[in-house]
Formats: sequence, structure tokens, C-alpha cells
Amino acid sequence: FLTSKLPEYMVPSAFVILKSFPLTSNGKVDRRALPAPDEMRPELTENFVAPRTNIEEVLAAIWAEVLKLEKVGIYDNFFELGGHSLLATQVISRVRQAFQVELPLHRLFESATVADFAVAIAQKQAEQTDSEMLAQVLADLDQLSEAQIQEILAQQGVSK
Repeated sequence: FLTSKLPEYMVPSAFVILKSFPLTSNGKVDRRALPAPDEMRPELTENFVAPRTNIEEVLAAIWAEVLKLEKVGIYDNFFELGGHSLLATQVISRVRQAFQVELPLHRLFESATVADFAVAIAQKQAEQTDSEMLAQVLADLDQLSEAQIQEILAQQGVSK
């Protein structure tokens, strides 16, 4: 019912059934005394699928830790598991530490499953590797003399 009335980020990810609310001596709800939801994986439309790659393994562990869940599958949606924008920033920070990649926050909103986000991480790592290799090649070329460059070009059949 709530999903038809509220935006996705406002729909509770867990419900805890209580016989009565714990109250303070003033008769107000004692929020500190409320029980925490179970740390079990919520029932989702997707069945649990274990991580297949190292990136998916590390990413699933990050999500499980941030979301305080026992396990996270590769097709589980971060937001359906109870994630929200504040937790998403924690994920981005931990991904930065774990993989040495800089991904914008909106990327997690666009790729909200472990499988999709792992692809985004792998692509970013490949881009960084390409950039680093190009920088190294250019640095190596800077060290060559004009005669050495001409010799290399002649060997490749390229004339000036």
C-alpha cells in the first residue's frame, strides 16, 4: 500500500510488531527503548544469489556491514534492503577505500544492485589503468631524444 502512496525512499524497509509502545515517564514514546529490526535479509522478489567475483564479494560485504545485514546477494537492490542516501554515502566512501576508485554518489542510485555496481567499479578501475598507462607511455616518450624517436618511427615504417 505504501509503495503506491509514497516515494520509494520513504517506504520503511522493515516493520517491527509491538504489543505496545514503550513510554517515558512523561507518557511519550521512548525511542531508545524501541527494539531494532532483525538483521536478517528482508524478503525480496529476487532470490539470494551469492557473489561470483572478488569485486562482488567485497561489495556485498560492504553493503552487509553498512545495512547491518547478515548477507547480501548480487541482485539485491540497495534501497529495497533498507539503504538510503546517508548510507549510500558510507558505501561510496568504503568503495573508495577498498577499490581506490572515485565514483559519484548518483552512480549507486543508477546501479543499485551489487552486480551492477560491481560493473561500474570494474569500468572505473579499467579507465584509471588506461590513464595511468598512457601517462607512463607519455613520460617515457618525453625521455627519448629526437634521434631515438626517428629511429622508432623508421622501424615502424612511419616517415616524418
